[in-house]
Amino acid sequence: MFTIKRPVIVIMLIMVLVATGYINHNLTKRAASRVSNEYQEYEESELAKETQSENDLVEAISEEKEDDLEIIDSEDEKENGSKSNSIDEIVQNTEGSISETISNQNNMKSKSYFIEQRLSRDKLRAGLIDRLNEIVNNENSSQEMITEAQKKIVEIGDLSETELVIEGLIKAKGFNEALVFLTETDAKVVVDVEELTQQDVVKILDIVINETDLDASNVKIMKKN
Repeated sequence: MFTIKRPVIVIMLIMVLVATGYINHNLTKRAASRVSNEYQEYEESELAKETQSENDLVEAISEEKEDDLEIIDSEDEKENGSKSNSIDEIVQNTEGSISETISNQNNMKSKSYFIEQRLSRDKLRAGLIDRLNEIVNNENSSQEMITEAQKKIVEIGDLSETELVIEGLIKAKGFNEALVFLTETDAKVVVDVEELTQQDVVKILDIVINETDLDASNVKIMKKN
């Protein structure tokens, strides 16, 4: 009768185990690769959808806000004798529009409130700067008008930078999201929080006061609905 010695059996078993392990390794590697590729394709698809959504949002806001600001002709301003007041008026109209939109209760109900209102704020600001640049570059503008318009452009840039700083500092305090709108005289802050406590108000107020020259009475803090 033919018999197989024990050492040979052990060697054969080892070879079978090695072969099985190798096959399983290759199958696992292929499966992981396929899953990775599928996940990557999914991520790319989601990113494309998100990018398209934001682009659509920007276009919608652009169309909605394009006619919000009145273009003031510098020659008409000269005839009316109200140069500085006209520039102040166009700035105040823009600030009023931004402030009203940010505080709108219906807007606050939107899930994309912070994205929408940040885009809206920046869009209106960009439109304002364009109009001020028109005054600066208009050959009919007086030197007084040009100087005033240039001053406002610098002020707007400074305010925008300060808003970004304050928003970052507020989020660093643990708030999920924050939107800040500054003018030369006041500030509005909207935060994403379930309940706005007195402690939260103190934290935010401290940041705003330290980063601006505003009094506490001129800072309004709200929570998103």
